[in-house]
Amino acid sequence: MNMINDAIWQNYDRSGQIKQKLEIIKNWIPKDVESIIDVGCGNGIISNYLAQSYAVTGIDISETALKEVKTSKIQCSATDIPVPEKSFDLAFSSEMLEHLNDSDLSKAVSEMQRIAKKYILVSVPYQEQLAKSFLKCDSCGRVYHAYGHLHCFSVSMLRELFPQFEQVNHLLFGPLERDFHPFLLWIKNNLGKQYFHPIAPVICPQCKSTKYVLNSNLVSKLSNLLNRFVTKPKPYWLLMQLKRR
Repeated sequence: MNMINDAIWQNYDRSGQIKQKLEIIKNWIPKDVESIIDVGCGNGIISNYLAQSYAVTGIDISETALKEVKTSKIQCSATDIPVPEKSFDLAFSSEMLEHLNDSDLSKAVSEMQRIAKKYILVSVPYQEQLAKSFLKCDSCGRVYHAYGHLHCFSVSMLRELFPQFEQVNHLLFGPLERDFHPFLLWIKNNLGKQYFHPIAPVICPQCKSTKYVLNSNLVSKLSNLLNRFVTKPKPYWLLMQLKRR
């Protein structure tokens, strides 16, 4: 399974974006829900908030992240959750599915469908342009996604992951993100030698170095400027509510 570097939890949600989601998420929980399992709960920002109103169990593979979870919690993989079938009214996941490889994504989705008695509520980045967030290791030259994202999701792609459930509604929301025109991104990366500069700690998946290429020059600045005229911003998050068929 592709795991988030444990160091990220030290400064997780530095911008406060996740906290901005809390009330929206709560408003999307159906009225007949009493119990929730938060799959891939991280350090519990959402689990701890929802636990004020619901019986919440958070699960995550990171022991470091779980230290901040104040409600019931289980250290385990999203691909193998040790709870009975249909044991929670709602299975919830926020910003987790995009981190999983194909095999683990299929297993995690199956587990969520297995343990959700009534509903699934899931949030992922909306149609994320993965290449925009690629950085380059300054030690070995490996190019990789800064936050370990492996998938981008449209509304239809997310819905089709859960065949045992039907879509009730979806919402596009959050900070506006602008894709990069593919040609301008190529110029920026290859001629300007500039890649993404992350704000959170990162570790190269190949050599484990924490150093990455930092570069800014006329070519990269011009690429960034031109991109603002040829692309349009879109909401960063996709939230989908599904109900068991």
